[in-house]
Amino acid sequence: MMTPAGGGVAGDGNDTLVGRYGRHVAVDAQPTAILWLGDTLLATLGDGTVRQLDGGGDMAAWTAHDGAILSACRHPDGRSIVTGGDDGHVRRVGLDGRVDGLGHFPRRWVEHLVASATSGLIVAGAGREAVVWLAGGTAPAHRYTIGSSIGGLALDGKGKRLAVAHYNGATLHYATNAASGGTALNWVGSHLTCTLSPDGRYLVTALQETGLHAWQLPGMLDMRMPGYAAKTRSFSWDRRAKWLATGGDGRAVLWPFDGKTGPMGKPPLLVAERMGAIVTRVAFHPREDLLAVGYDDGAVTLARPADDRTLDVDGRGAPITALAWNDAGTWLGWGAEDGRIGLLNMRARA
Repeated sequence: MMTPAGGGVAGDGNDTLVGRYGRHVAVDAQPTAILWLGDTLLATLGDGTVRQLDGGGDMAAWTAHDGAILSACRHPDGRSIVTGGDDGHVRRVGLDGRVDGLGHFPRRWVEHLVASATSGLIVAGAGREAVVWLAGGTAPAHRYTIGSSIGGLALDGKGKRLAVAHYNGATLHYATNAASGGTALNWVGSHLTCTLSPDGRYLVTALQETGLHAWQLPGMLDMRMPGYAAKTRSFSWDRRAKWLATGGDGRAVLWPFDGKTGPMGKPPLLVAERMGAIVTRVAFHPREDLLAVGYDDGAVTLARPADDRTLDVDGRGAPITALAWNDAGTWLGWGAEDGRIGLLNMRARA
């Protein structure tokens, strides 16, 4: 059972959970994503390499890109990951270190990647194009051209409905269909990171000007979600899709999506406040009502939304850039701007 952290500032060393039930590993570049394949952590880095870690301390490094890895996601096969780089390449990286090319987009950065184990789709965002690989494909099947640079990509729970965020709104496609005509969702401003609710009823985007915008589908009813101190770069749905946790403020902001109208007319739940810091990453536990929160001062916290009790996982340092649970919820991994990677063994803590 969780106990209160007392609301103080997390320290360094053994007074945080990582000091007792986990460890740190130093790498030579900023982690851009943390991905889990079972109990094995794969960290993609700004120097173009992928680092493999597990609870036993083993570590391997493979070069995947000639330049920074800008985006990454798990491959639908569950045994590898997909990476996109500033060299314009999309590549598959396996646990054995094998690196295979999936596509190349010269003179463009591959800044966005999403994939679905349910549909088998992979979608990359390169410049103004959303490029689709069908299930089992090793080359692009089709692509959608957007009127401006892509700000974010998202797939619904079935892995078939694709949302593309861009300037002045977002566009929806049925990504399995090459001839899918886009459904435009208009709202003035530059739309960045986006997410679709698992049931496909809501699309939420983060705005350049701070704050969020959401649409209830299919009626296109839209709503503003303002009040953030900084830009939101991280979303996470809880296991029941009742709450959407977001970063971009001094505490994690959780919007309610139960009921017929979701968050419309409802205030958000605010948890894990940390004075003088901004939340950079959020990640709901896959099996419990528990939220991991990373901050721009390097701290990582576990919060229980029901009563806002918190536990300090890691202390101060460089801003947290990546945060993820494994599917079983037995391991938490995070990465910081200075090349620090942390692992927390939840089995040992229990």
